[in-house]
Amino acid sequence: MTPWISIVLVVMFGIAIGAGWRGAHASWKLHGKRIVTCPENGQPAAVDLAMWHLALSAAVSAPALQLRDCSRWRDRARCTQPCLRQIEAAPEDSLVSSMLSSWYSDKTCVFCGGAFGRLTRWEHQPCVATPDLLILEWKDVQPETIPSILATHAPVCRTCLVAETHIL
Repeated sequence: MTPWISIVLVVMFGIAIGAGWRGAHASWKLHGKRIVTCPENGQPAAVDLAMWHLALSAAVSAPALQLRDCSRWRDRARCTQPCLRQIEAAPEDSLVSSMLSSWYSDKTCVFCGGAFGRLTRWEHQPCVATPDLLILEWKDVQPETIPSILATHAPVCRTCLVAETHIL
């Protein structure tokens, strides 16, 4: 193998590694369920981004956002995705995990009064209590209803969830 071919192969390998890193970094940064306001009806909608499209576009240029799924698509055919501008403008603010972490950060548990602080991805997730003090876990909630739940429900820590729902 000539030295020029070796150099070309090393350069091509470096470019491929760099492009792969950019794509993976963009996907990691933007992954997760999001809540946006549907421009068509002004109501919350839960959306997921197409990660493969995002990664591939980020590998060669600026990341191009495209929806993989939207909670409104169950009732209505696919749209032109104007809500993507909201995600582009504030990618962190539309992320469900960021919304919940921010909401819990200055709250205390309705049962024990314990403070939550900033939530991390690795700890047991807290839940909420309805106005009637029925406990709901986030896994049982449709994501598009999260904004209304945050406006009407009270925070509950994981310890109180276990204590209130544990049957001896």
